[in-house]
Amino acid sequence: MNVTNTFNINFKGNIIDSHVHVGTFNGNVYTKDNLDIFVKSNLPNKDNVEKMIVSDLDVLCGLNNEFDGNKTVLNIFKNDKKYALLASCNPQKGNISDIEKLFKKYPNKFVGLKFHSSIQNLNLTSEKYKPYLDFASQNNLPCLFHSQVALLKDGKINPNKKHIADPESIYNLAKKYSKLPFVMAHLGAGWNEAHDKAIDVLIEAIKNNDANLYADISWVDIDNPTIHIIKAIKRLKGIGDKDWRYGDQSYRLMFGTDAPLERFGEKGALKTYSDFVDKIKTSIRNDKDLSKDAEKIIDDLFYNNAKKLYLSQAQVVQKKKGNILSKKNILIFAMLIAVCGI
Repeated sequence: MNVTNTFNINFKGNIIDSHVHVGTFNGNVYTKDNLDIFVKSNLPNKDNVEKMIVSDLDVLCGLNNEFDGNKTVLNIFKNDKKYALLASCNPQKGNISDIEKLFKKYPNKFVGLKFHSSIQNLNLTSEKYKPYLDFASQNNLPCLFHSQVALLKDGKINPNKKHIADPESIYNLAKKYSKLPFVMAHLGAGWNEAHDKAIDVLIEAIKNNDANLYADISWVDIDNPTIHIIKAIKRLKGIGDKDWRYGDQSYRLMFGTDAPLERFGEKGALKTYSDFVDKIKTSIRNDKDLSKDAEKIIDDLFYNNAKKLYLSQAQVVQKKKGNILSKKNILIFAMLIAVCGI
């Protein structure tokens, strides 16, 4: 698609980037400064990155324990409203008690949990995930999972190998917690048939109504026309499916970048970021099936969907729990006054 002269549409909009990091990865150290590049000034296209949702690479990679690592990240970002935090989890080396301690000491400071089975080499069938997902269920915390499909060099699925973070494996785990939001990062990662498989899994879960799956589009189609992003939106809306009876499910897809990893942490990162946004928006605008509702689709993909999932839903439950505890303490205090006359 030739997108020349079609930019400058629907810009000056707000963005929530649902997938960014700090910490150490492949020998590189990424800090808040690497992310401030995107949030401290408007993008070249005049969009505004209102908020980034951050997880810690050190915990994911086993370089720090779950309590201290997440606490360090909390201290780094605690006074900056431009950021929200996912608590990074390492079921391979960690213990749920650290996550429980973290949430008890810092209530309402984390909006979900982050998992990376590939880095930790922990199969998604492992029982080690259970206490973490039980905790997430009890606190209504969305769970972001790295997803990836084993591919051949031509982008076709490798029939002889299944990646440890395969979308199908995430789906199978999500079935055990059918109401808990599971987010497949990178929409299957890789390219070509990897994204097709992740989209198929999303649709299957919707049709079977047996898991609550979402996906982010970090790295999806970044070097190619936005074929898979457009395809995902259309299929989630049921466009072209005469048997679709599930309504608009496109709220399950959200923008993300994986910044500041790789080119999002290199020279020219701000332009790379802005160009990625431009390309997606332009593709939505130019698609004959989506152009009519382009404004809403763009606002939902880049902002509303992540806000609803990460910044509204989880917080409501946690705050309710806090309010219940407060009311209980008030009641106990009132009883003491009545009985003891204090």
